[in-house]
Amino acid sequence: MSYFPERRHARIETHKLAWVFSLKLPEAPPPEKPLRLEARNISAGGLKFHCNRRFQLFENLSVAFFEKMSGTALPALEGKVVRVEEIDTGFGEKTYGVALEFMSGSEELAALLPGAPVKTEK
Repeated sequence: MSYFPERRHARIETHKLAWVFSLKLPEAPPPEKPLRLEARNISAGGLKFHCNRRFQLFENLSVAFFEKMSGTALPALEGKVVRVEEIDTGFGEKTYGVALEFMSGSEELAALLPGAPVKTEK
């Protein structure tokens, strides 16, 4: 018997995607502490990323992805923070693992993820 709920969507490691991750913040970070982000994995339901900034649970965030080669913007996404965990990297700077649940825009994203069903014209 497992106490962990099964995932609704398969996760894809973001290093396998040719996308750049961008996060729209409500206010700019101070110049002496630039924001560092690293997307870890993504699914049609959410995103896990590491960051040097702590976000509050249930905080709403706007996410954007761009294709690396062309710079073409993918559909924008809105999500809420559902998990924050402090990670000891051994480098002195605090790093946080942040789980974001998508609230809007995920339908378009799901169609772009590897393994998505291909739509056929009738």
